[in-house]
Amino acid sequence: MRKSACAVYLAIGVLVAAMGCGSVSDNHPAPVLVPGGGIGGGAIDGYLNVYVIDADTNAPLTGAAVQVGVSSASAPCMALTDSTGLVTFAPMSCPMLHGAVTLTASATGYAPSSWIGANGANMTISIQANTRPAPDTATVSGTIAGWEGLPAPATGHTTIGLVAASQATNLGDLANNIAQPTRMISVAGTALMTTIPANACVRNALADDCNWQLIARTGPQAHFAIIVDDDANGTPDDMTDDIITPLGWALLTGLDLTAGATTVNETLPQVAATDLSPFSATFPALPAGMTYFNAYPAIELPGGQGRIPAVFPTLGPKVTMTSIPKLGGTTTVGLAGGSYDLLASAQATMTAAEPASLTWMHGVSVTSPVALTPWLPAPTGIAASGGQYSFVPVTGATLHSAEFKDPTGGGRTWSVTIFDGSTRFTLPGLSPNPLATSSGMDTLTVSALVIPGVNLGNVGFNDAAQKLTGLSTDQITFAP
Repeated sequence: MRKSACAVYLAIGVLVAAMGCGSVSDNHPAPVLVPGGGIGGGAIDGYLNVYVIDADTNAPLTGAAVQVGVSSASAPCMALTDSTGLVTFAPMSCPMLHGAVTLTASATGYAPSSWIGANGANMTISIQANTRPAPDTATVSGTIAGWEGLPAPATGHTTIGLVAASQATNLGDLANNIAQPTRMISVAGTALMTTIPANACVRNALADDCNWQLIARTGPQAHFAIIVDDDANGTPDDMTDDIITPLGWALLTGLDLTAGATTVNETLPQVAATDLSPFSATFPALPAGMTYFNAYPAIELPGGQGRIPAVFPTLGPKVTMTSIPKLGGTTTVGLAGGSYDLLASAQATMTAAEPASLTWMHGVSVTSPVALTPWLPAPTGIAASGGQYSFVPVTGATLHSAEFKDPTGGGRTWSVTIFDGSTRFTLPGLSPNPLATSSGMDTLTVSALVIPGVNLGNVGFNDAAQKLTGLSTDQITFAP
């Protein structure tokens, strides 16, 4: 007797969640592109719309290959995206579309991305370019109002004002990691010059200069300076034992910069002492395998201006208190409607990143010390053998992901997101094989993510990223 189509699908392991065998349903939603990626449109039952976009620019990609089916499938569904970055799979061309699927998107010049156990009739999947585009920038220069009136630092101390632009809300945005140049300043009483970061103001026995220069991201933002006293602790050539004490802030909100713009003579008004609030925190014991951590408060700005991270000085075992501008004081009116977060990261050692854990507390109060929630332990048991990859998951994680990288160049070679709780997977065959790196080795990093309240069948990843409360990782290096 000839097997039914449903029995065949079950036999090859493609049908993860059977939606019934019979007539194809009419769940054929209109395609929706979700910036940053996402899933929606109801459960898959006959039709699947897939957009493929660039992970950094959100631009739709034409001619990207989309494959539906687990790696062991004898005849996976395959198609190329059109000029809008879209491919639609229908019952006649892809009869396996009933319930959760494994999906892989790839394109020349990009690291492929696979989703395992994803279930939504509309999907937008992002892939990362092998050569990532530089973010748009603008150039700003200026000073801090009243810098010349600050008290002279004590002998062996330096007053530092570090200027920055508020970050984009996505932690992984390349615009949050714009390299800053250096500049030359005069050494007092001599004809000599010395080098400092371009975005810094400094005052000590040898120099007094507050003509900062900043390479800023574009879009709505605020510019700020954290002013601190740096005590060299008797070792001016060793910064690891310096004692950093917050002195004040300067702040300018309501800015909006365009690519290539140049702004000169920008003055950052100092925040009045009465408009600063102490911010203190307590920290739980570190997870297994981690010995080093630091933390910082952040201000989530109103009006889409991004986030101000108070990373100078960072909180940690020796520094548990800093100061932060009040939300809507006399000199901080631009912060009204904002909120405070606390971000903390732990890792193996000061120089060894893995295993690692990130905790993100949203909407904290500064009226009393903030008690950091327990750290998320890292995934364990990561293994790679014969093209099969596995790990021991983290209890309570919303989902897990995996990233393959070339350990010599550091670039991503493949990314995997697991929606259905799988802890073992294989990758579909692609030609050329992205894992065949010149070094003959690859790094596999497995991550656990905690995102409270997220529905993995109806989610926009940009929105989900703002709800993230925990992220932990560990990695291995293996020969593919």
